[in-house]
Amino acid sequence: MKYKIAIVRLGHCQHIVDFKAIKAWKSKLFEITGIYCVEHLPECDIQDGYLDVKYGKNDLSPLISCPSDCDFVVGIMPYRFIDNFYLHRISDNSAVISLYGIADILKTDNISIEHFVIKQIYEMCAIKHLIKDLSSNDVYKIVHLDTRGCLFDMNGERSDIVYNTEQPIICDECKGKFKKKQVQQEIIEQFEKELKKIKKPFILRIERWIKRYPLVAIFLSFTMSVIISVIANIICSLCLA
Repeated sequence: MKYKIAIVRLGHCQHIVDFKAIKAWKSKLFEITGIYCVEHLPECDIQDGYLDVKYGKNDLSPLISCPSDCDFVVGIMPYRFIDNFYLHRISDNSAVISLYGIADILKTDNISIEHFVIKQIYEMCAIKHLIKDLSSNDVYKIVHLDTRGCLFDMNGERSDIVYNTEQPIICDECKGKFKKKQVQQEIIEQFEKELKKIKKPFILRIERWIKRYPLVAIFLSFTMSVIISVIANIICSLCLA
């Protein structure tokens, strides 16, 4: 089943994330049917001594509803939730992602915030395949507390998102949960195939590899320069012969 998903911008977050890139993402599991906007959010009435804007689930529920031609809707906002979570399921067919502080965490490893949003959409699609209802507490039977780089990592420590945003996987235990719910093997394989597309550009992957293995990188660079020099001398000799 290919889910039809609507996205709603809550507030002004277009300067944080490229919504066109998210809508253009190619998937056999979901399709972004449209991007809507609710610019004016209610005033934050939480008096905790801090000046930042924060919301609870009930504050956002009236602002986000699923269009009749969609399977579920995803709200995206730059503000934080009261409990500082980055995702809340609002109803059986709606959820809201908070980008508050996310960009600062991701930029330490050159991870794009668009990939973070796309990864969350895959997670919600997986939940729909497993338990249908986004708001069901059965979701806590799926996620796990330990960080494995899996789509269903709890990420109780927000900084752990770096481990399952770039190249997220579905761990063996979670694949077992898919099979237990009689999700078709083809769907599981499609999830795994598409999750592999969530990765850094090639040049950034090379840069990360060099940082991890600097001595090997220096050796390879020296070897390549010698090889290129030898080849250039051979060609030069042949041309002068």
